[in-house]
Amino acid sequence: MKKLLLILLFINSQAFSQAGSSAVPFLLISTSVEANGMGGIMTVANSSSPSSMMFNPAQLGMSSQTDFFSTEMYSHKTLWLPQFRLHDLWINNYSMMYGMKLPTTNNSLISVGFGYSRLFLNLGRFIVTTENSPDPIANFDGYETSDNFSIGVSVDLGITVAFGTTIKKITSNLSPIGTAQEKTSGGANVWASDLGLLIKIPVMRFIFMDEEFKGKTLLPFFDITAAHALNNLGSRVVYIDPAQSDPLPRTARLGWSIEAGLKFQTDKFNVSLINLTVAREAENLLFKRDNIGNWEYYGAPLGNIDIYKNLIASEANGYVTVRRGFSANFFETITFRQGSYEGDGNLSYTTTGYTISTSGILKYFKSTMPISSDFNPVQFLLSHFEIRFSHSEYTGHTLLDGTGFDNLIFSFRH
Repeated sequence: MKKLLLILLFINSQAFSQAGSSAVPFLLISTSVEANGMGGIMTVANSSSPSSMMFNPAQLGMSSQTDFFSTEMYSHKTLWLPQFRLHDLWINNYSMMYGMKLPTTNNSLISVGFGYSRLFLNLGRFIVTTENSPDPIANFDGYETSDNFSIGVSVDLGITVAFGTTIKKITSNLSPIGTAQEKTSGGANVWASDLGLLIKIPVMRFIFMDEEFKGKTLLPFFDITAAHALNNLGSRVVYIDPAQSDPLPRTARLGWSIEAGLKFQTDKFNVSLINLTVAREAENLLFKRDNIGNWEYYGAPLGNIDIYKNLIASEANGYVTVRRGFSANFFETITFRQGSYEGDGNLSYTTTGYTISTSGILKYFKSTMPISSDFNPVQFLLSHFEIRFSHSEYTGHTLLDGTGFDNLIFSFRH
């Protein structure tokens, strides 16, 4: 079991440390490939990625305004901590969402989204021995999973407000047996929940009247978004002895992003020519331990996050970690990303990533087709269907160097 102890020691004490360790720390791993190109920012950015709801379920409400159905999957398993050279230590992720717009009697727009996502961390196969002999008596497959069921709602009243919640079924299978005194399973099953909020302000709406944009082909946009999420709300995790329970990695996250760019719009063609995004996110684990290992949650919604130091000055301090991200999208076809993570436990790294999408190209092909009053399935697909491939990678840390993520996203738009 030395390999398992090494893995858990790293994840707890260095990758996600704070005054001791939590149970199931794999829940803190950023799973969105697009977000991982921007330092792992999932709470406030990348609302078009279904997996973004895994850190902020309010993203689901925002996505449901544009996406009818979207699904995301890794194109191959991601080797986790590749510098350990353990081929059976890997992550897999899958997510899907369904969104619909609700009819309203005024100019407001209400949309609702339902989503499912799954994170699987494979810890590998282990040889089981006894304390009396090194001879193998069995094999054991270690793994941890989280099955997540989410709902999100958004209301567009000029300023768009979205909120959501997720219920998680968490399974941690770390040992085939209990202690010598207690012949129980070494696994744990626990339920947890997330809460999220997003507020998006389209600044240009408040500067110019709609009439001023009529007949214009080039339309600027400037959006400010703020987000808050509370993750892994629940009581405790028990493997064998209830008196030796461990806390869930309850986390507060707060972030902001600014999007600016230029759209091109005619009767036949509507595309974003350029979209630049800058985002910041701070997070704080909401539990603490004393010197003898006792722990307790503290319930402040923002934890120890300092809005100026952590989110404006973008400084990590104490047990508050900071994620920084930037992305540039051109013609809804190619996106470049970069970012960084800085946290406690001497963990800091940089990230890069890119996305290739069919959206802009398909819109262009549709614009070359003659306008018809009859339903045309080809034009419908060109207008509403999208395929995206994304890649992101961690660099700048001895054990995380070379950790790469690849995924495919298939979407149908309203």
